[in-house]
Amino acid sequence: MTPAEPDSVRSLDRTLAGGLAWAAGAKSVTQFFTWAFTLLTARLLSPADFGLVNMAGYVNVLTGSLAEFGMGQAVLQMPELEAGTIAQLNTACVALCVASYGLVVLASPLIAMFYHEDRLAILVVVSAVSLIAMGFQSVPTGLLEKDLAYRRLSVAESVGILTQASVTVGCALGGFAYWALVIGGLAGRAAGMALVLYWRPVPFAMPRWKDLRAPLRLGFHLTTGRMATWVYVVSDGVIVGRTLGGAANGAYQMALSLANAPAEKIGLLVMRVTGPLFAKVQKDPEMVRRYFRIISEAVSLSVFPALIGLAVVAPDAVRVLLGDKWVAAVGPIRWLAFFMCARTMSTLFSQVLVSLRHARFNMNVSLVSFVVMPVAFVVASRWGTSAVAACWVILSPVTVLPLAVKLFRVTGFRYRDYLGVLLPSLAGCAAMAAAVLAVRASLGATHAPAVARLSLQVAVGGATYFGFLWIFCRQKLNRYIHFLQDLRRGGAALAAAEL
Repeated sequence: MTPAEPDSVRSLDRTLAGGLAWAAGAKSVTQFFTWAFTLLTARLLSPADFGLVNMAGYVNVLTGSLAEFGMGQAVLQMPELEAGTIAQLNTACVALCVASYGLVVLASPLIAMFYHEDRLAILVVVSAVSLIAMGFQSVPTGLLEKDLAYRRLSVAESVGILTQASVTVGCALGGFAYWALVIGGLAGRAAGMALVLYWRPVPFAMPRWKDLRAPLRLGFHLTTGRMATWVYVVSDGVIVGRTLGGAANGAYQMALSLANAPAEKIGLLVMRVTGPLFAKVQKDPEMVRRYFRIISEAVSLSVFPALIGLAVVAPDAVRVLLGDKWVAAVGPIRWLAFFMCARTMSTLFSQVLVSLRHARFNMNVSLVSFVVMPVAFVVASRWGTSAVAACWVILSPVTVLPLAVKLFRVTGFRYRDYLGVLLPSLAGCAAMAAAVLAVRASLGATHAPAVARLSLQVAVGGATYFGFLWIFCRQKLNRYIHFLQDLRRGGAALAAAEL
């Protein structure tokens, strides 16, 4: 496919828009219930309950990254793989995940000893059952992504999320304490896996090294980078839990969940759709640049205001949504919200680099961060959770900047053009923050209800941001509005000149 083929471009645009529609629709259905269940669970359980389960979750995520060995991504990123090789990958993936579960079971007493928490031994064993489900699900999920089956992927994810949320709340109401979080997670994983296997069953075949050498090499780079990334990403929580205790870790993890929510629910929603898209256009540099610019602009316009707005209203938001017992989360939320702006974009950088077969570079950046970040967290923990969260912002040149430099170099995308992509959202966020701070200053020490104060700040901030874009960036907004209207009518794609 080349840029001169308008039918192909139009088809990809329609697929992208359709995928976003399905993903956004599924998220909109589940979002209300997810947030309601999360807030209800936060009130039913204690910060120590969340901290305990998070300690067990660290181990499962690490072993899951190792066990799956990037095989789902290899299926997606390597269109040359034949059906027989995919069946061999499926067998290898299941075998590795089952073996990883056995290692977790053997290591569980040592994990409990490390945290000085006896309850972790059985907690780790039970929660790690999700590793086995991952083994059966990874390759079929990669094939659904390769087929651009956005509808089925969205439905499977939504069913899993709703199942997890409802089971967790039901168990919390039933007095299961921290076990509610574990049981809900397993139920959600099982529900999503069942749908994926039903829609995209994959046979099994005896693995042969000569057939699996190339995908396993890509999987090695992906897995090594993923594991290194996971270690330094969760090391802040591990260090907080180890040095400051379970309550501090629970508050920190809640701050991380709230700060990560806009990036996960909006930014990662978009990038879950665009991963298969970049895999599809990986041989066409002009199309890669085109979609990279469109997606960067769309993500920044939608994610940045939510994150920066959260940082500004954090004190009132925490008290209203979670209660005074979570006030320790306010400081970390502010730092983490600002950093999540950079992390959201770095996820896109990494995604494009993998599609262009630069997974090894991603791995090297992750390994450097793996060395630097935990040391910084240990030092910062002397000054509390806010200092730990601040490390993410201070050291973002180590974790984010190299990916951007590499991507711009291999794609020919200019720094000036990228700044122009982000400028509307950054300027709108600055105006929004100034307006919210002015409202807060005018309220002063009044005794207005906390809900009213928060509602006023959110309303003023949202109106200011959208008003700024409408006044100063109306042409940009109209371009996307017309683009979506043309897609609905089957019209032409966005012209290259408009990008």
